[in-house]
Formats: sequence, C-alpha cells, structure tokens
Amino acid sequence: MYENINELISAYYRKNPNGHYFDRDTLKFFGERVSDMRLLKGTVKIKDVSGKEHEAYVISRLQRKYPGGARRTYAYFDVNTLTDIII
Repeated sequence: MYENINELISAYYRKNPNGHYFDRDTLKFFGERVSDMRLLKGTVKIKDVSGKEHEAYVISRLQRKYPGGARRTYAYFDVNTLTDIII
C-alpha cells in the first residue's frame, strides 16, 4: 500500500519502465500536474472497458485542459501491475 502519489509514481516506473503516464510531456498535454494529484486511501474494485474486474488504486487529478474548463477526474491503477485501467 502506498502512502502518497509520489510513492505510487516511483512504483509505477519500477513496474513499467517504459510507461509514460506520469511523464512531464504527457502531463503537460493534458494540463495536469503531480502537485494537483492525490492518492485516495484504500483500493476499489472496478471493471475495465472489457468487463474485467480489477482491484485498483485511485488518484484524483485536476485536468486543466478539459473542454469547457478545468475538471477534477479520477484515474485507476491495477494494484498488481500498476497499469492504467481504462473504464
């Protein structure tokens, strides 16, 4: 279990060395900042777009470039692989 967003990001890159989710350019493209992200406590059970169930960590993020203005959204990461889950 991770205590904060920085611990999750470090673990993400250890498990996904070629991952780009938290890269500076990726965050900039979506108008996001790590400083605006929060790792929510605990985990949740969710289903991805294909209907497969996952246990996931949830991050709350502020998307500044969202159409119509800034909006707080959530991203989900599988607890075992730390890959981004598309819902």
